[in-house]
Amino acid sequence: MDRWVTVVGLFVAFVLVGTGPLTGLDVTTASPSTFGNGNATVTKVGVDRAGLTLTPGRFGTNVTYLRVPTAAVDVDGVTGRPQLLYIVSVPGLDLQLVEREVVTGPGTYRIAPDDRAIPPGRADGTYDAVLSVRIQSFTTDRTVARTTLTVGGRR
Repeated sequence: MDRWVTVVGLFVAFVLVGTGPLTGLDVTTASPSTFGNGNATVTKVGVDRAGLTLTPGRFGTNVTYLRVPTAAVDVDGVTGRPQLLYIVSVPGLDLQLVEREVVTGPGTYRIAPDDRAIPPGRADGTYDAVLSVRIQSFTTDRTVARTTLTVGGRR
C-alpha cells in the first residue's frame, strides 16, 4: 500500500514540474472557442438582406425553413478575446437564432447560422425580423450593426 502512495506522489510531482514554469510548457491556455475580456474594431458588416427567406421544405416534408444569410464581419483591431454574436430574431414566429464566433485577430469573419425548421402552419404570413451583430466580452457589449426587415411566408 505504501508503495502505491509513493508512486502516485512521484507521478503528481513529475506532472507539476513538467508543466511548470521551468519547462515552458503552458497547459493553461484557452481553447479557440473560449472568449474573455477584450474589444474589437469592426469596420464593416455585410448581410445579404434578400437571403433571409421562408421556404418550403423539400421532398414533401410539409415544413417551412427559415433560411438565414451569412454575415461577413470585417475586424480591424483586436484586444483580448471578444466574440461576435450574430442574432436573428423573428418575434412573430417566437424564434431567435444566435451564432457565436471568437475574434482572435484582424480579418473577415463569416458567421453562418443553420437553417431553422418551422412546424407546419406556423409560417403562413409575413413577419418582422431583426438581424443584429454585436461584439461582446466580459468588459464590452455593443451592437455594431442592426437591421429590421420583413420576411414572407407561404401563402
